[in-house]
Amino acid sequence: MATKLPLPVDARWQAAARMASLIPVLYHIAFGDVAGEHYDGLEQQVWVALAREAHSLAAASGLPVGTARDLASTLAIITTVFFGPETAFEQAGFEGDRAVLMVKRCPFLMRESEYGGKPGAVFNRCLPFCIATVEALNPDYTLRFVRSACQGDRNCEMKIAPREVPGGP
Repeated sequence: MATKLPLPVDARWQAAARMASLIPVLYHIAFGDVAGEHYDGLEQQVWVALAREAHSLAAASGLPVGTARDLASTLAIITTVFFGPETAFEQAGFEGDRAVLMVKRCPFLMRESEYGGKPGAVFNRCLPFCIATVEALNPDYTLRFVRSACQGDRNCEMKIAPREVPGGP
């Protein structure tokens, strides 16, 4: 039986996004001590697996992935779709085939703060997701963090650039 939901679509999206950014915090609180030193590695596998979903969404939506600038834009779109409108990005610069993407507002960091999560735990999710997503979208590129808000910086800064070819020019 189809039932009309009494919440507007935007309110549903806000609620779903809040839950998506809250679940990792709650899992860490519930299972971090039990899993001990293995928790971060186990959790990172989940975030790397999400990169495959990011690739599927980008391909199905025809999002551009050919250049560093394209990848920065597509990563911002995918992250917003996956984790909600609380995410705020700014493309800070382009130099040749390199792009800098800055995260101005992060829902995971907001939930960590609200629920008293372990400081820095967000980085153990964000790092593998962002790197694996860029590399899944275009294996000729990679991403590295220059700054990280959850590690105490004012915001996050990620650089997307072509992969270095061993022994190459």
